[in-house]
Amino acid sequence: MIEELEAAISHFEGEGARRFARWDAPLYRAFIEGPGASLLRAIRDSEGAALVFEAYLRLLVEAVGHQYIDAACLDKTEARSPKSLMALALTTQIPTLLPKAPPGDRMALLATTWNLAEGLLGEPAWLNRAVAGALANADSLADLDKRVLRVLEAALLPRARASLAGPFSVRSVDTRAMDHAFLPGLMHFSAPALLCVHDRKRKGIHAGLLLGPKGAASLLGPCPCLGRPDKEPADLPTITLIPGGLRVGDAKIPLTFFQRGHSAAASRAGYLVASALDSQRLWVVESP
Repeated sequence: MIEELEAAISHFEGEGARRFARWDAPLYRAFIEGPGASLLRAIRDSEGAALVFEAYLRLLVEAVGHQYIDAACLDKTEARSPKSLMALALTTQIPTLLPKAPPGDRMALLATTWNLAEGLLGEPAWLNRAVAGALANADSLADLDKRVLRVLEAALLPRARASLAGPFSVRSVDTRAMDHAFLPGLMHFSAPALLCVHDRKRKGIHAGLLLGPKGAASLLGPCPCLGRPDKEPADLPTITLIPGGLRVGDAKIPLTFFQRGHSAAASRAGYLVASALDSQRLWVVESP
């Protein structure tokens, strides 16, 4: 069926060349032959398939022309850690999730997905990566706007500076729920409630941990490194890893099943996170 739509494909290719000085025709064609072909195969027998595919082509022209996407988006290794919602949407979410929607809803969902992805391009890169990581395992486009809003609210909600003097509550998060081979290594906070965890063995593999009050924690990823704040917070407490737990100031905090510590990070929002040498878990300590 893609051959039957060659006239439309060529039309939009010509439009891109006319409109954009840095038009990348090979990239446009690569997306059509990859994600575009997957989308078309999935919707070809449903009502309005040609119109939906042409709408995808229009969005592809904008994305290629404005350099929202690049060839790295199509690399299988890079695709495991999308750098933006735009990259995730055009390579994975639209081709796999749009066909699951009722035919009558597809054009509206395509527009909503594009608007969300384009809007995030104006936000800090770490936030775009966090959203892409959070939505990487989404099973529907129907509530994409609500999912994005939840991540934005959790990541950007103003946080009062915590004393980190106790009392302390503790919970653990098993990173195998995101990636069975993930082994927590270096950790740093990208935002007061957003932790970036580097895989100890595999370069370029990271997880995000979005933290909330009362033990709420959501794993994001796999994703690229979420980055560090432009200005590192001052006066963060010193965490000392000890057998069976950690020490913060004069407080000794026992951690269940925690033996030999590997890494730790602290946030001014009242979160301490630790990892162990022999575990795929993260221990999250919260203090008002």
